Amino acid sequence: MPRALVDTTVLFAGAYRADSAHDKALPILRGIDTADLPEGVILDYVLAESLNGLTTHAGHDAAVDFLDRLEENTRFHIDTLTADEFAAAKAIFRQYERFSFVDACIVAYMQTEGLGYLYAFDGDFDAVAEVNRLDVATNPYQPE
Repeated sequence: MPRALVDTTVLFAGAYRADSAHDKALPILRGIDTADLPEGVILDYVLAESLNGLTTHAGHDAAVDFLDRLEENTRFHIDTLTADEFAAAKAIFRQYERFSFVDACIVAYMQTEGLGYLYAFDGDFDAVAEVNRLDVATNPYQPE
């Protein structure tokens, strides 16, 4: 089954109605859920960022509810970096001044796992040629 990574900018915005990108993020998350889009891979670091943001802005119950929904949905996969991917992430973080460490982890994972697509609203990812950033609900495996 085709997969694409999901960045915090999409996860948080989709879960938090007051976020300015909520209306852009919701169709992406719904598309993953309905199988109109590839299955979503969420790194544990991305999950942590998203849940921390939800806890701060919407409260603990909202964050727990979102976590439960992600865990129950078979189309979302939470994954962890290997030791080699973590080492690669540190090197990428040192190389790209504009990247957060989580961004570097995403890129390292994508390069190692051979996943080329990332749903993200963060344009900093455009600095890496191997990352094809998608900011709308489009299926890159089924071109129109």
